[in-house]
Amino acid sequence: MQPAKSAAIRAVWEKVHSPKGFPFPSTIAALVELGVTRYRADYTAGTVTAYVDSTGETDVAPLSAKHDGTAGKQWSLAGLQKAIQNAQAGLGNYHDFSAAAVDAGVADYTTYITGKKVVYNGVLGESHTEWFPGARKD
Repeated sequence: MQPAKSAAIRAVWEKVHSPKGFPFPSTIAALVELGVTRYRADYTAGTVTAYVDSTGETDVAPLSAKHDGTAGKQWSLAGLQKAIQNAQAGLGNYHDFSAAAVDAGVADYTTYITGKKVVYNGVLGESHTEWFPGARKD
């Protein structure tokens, strides 16, 4: 990946992870402009990986939202759904959301921009699919 593109993607993550935050729709729009089709946040490894499927390029960056880890966290779909609802309502920032997601047992999630959904995963293979607001659910 060209250094300028990597820097631009990481600038998006910096906005997302800042105390002020960056709204999800704005994040998606910025990533689409850069050719990103999906990204994966891994709370266990502490990384966020952006994928540009048209070129096969990836960019792996440190996830600045640090948590105590996912070990021993029990999956709570209700807890995850509450975290998602709060984020969609504009309550808190990304750090607040990710802390609540980790507390709900989320080890990682992948946002499928072109698929218009986010798939959250627990350490034992639990999963939850959250469609983008207004997206068609097949």
